Amino acid sequence: MSLRLASPTLRSTARMMAMRQQPMGLVKIHSSVPAKVNAVVTPPADRVHGSYHWDAERALSMALVPLIGSQLAFGAAPITDTLLGVILPLHIHIGFDSCITDYFGARKAPVMNKLMNAALYGSTAATLYASYHFNTNDIGLTELVARAWTA
Repeated sequence: MSLRLASPTLRSTARMMAMRQQPMGLVKIHSSVPAKVNAVVTPPADRVHGSYHWDAERALSMALVPLIGSQLAFGAAPITDTLLGVILPLHIHIGFDSCITDYFGARKAPVMNKLMNAALYGSTAATLYASYHFNTNDIGLTELVARAWTA
C-alpha cells in the first residue's frame, strides 16, 4: 500500500512517522569524515604555555606590588633596583606577548607574528641589558624616579 499525499513535506513526515524510533544514544550521525581520521589535532603538552606560564605571569605581577612599596618606603637600594630591573621588563614582555598572540596570531598573520615576536624579544633583551647597565654604572632606577618626581 503506497501512501500518496498532496505535498512532498507531508510524504516525508509520514515516512518518518512510519520508521521505528531508536533511543538517542544509539543514533549514528552521518559524517563525511571517516571515523578513523581525527579532524582536530591536539597539540602536545607544553609546560611553557600551560598553567605554569599563567602562574609565572601572576607571580611576576604580585611581586611588583611589595617591590614598588619597599622602594617607596625605604628609598633606593641595589637589591630592589636589580629586582625591579628584571621583574618589570619581564612583566611588560608577557603583556606584549599576549597582545601579539591575540591580534597577530601565527595562523592569521604569520609574517607579522614572526616580525613582532623578534622585535619583542630584541627589545626585552635590550631593556634588560640597559637596566643592568643603568643600575650598576649610574644612579639606579629608584633614584632616577625619585629625582624625576622632585624635579
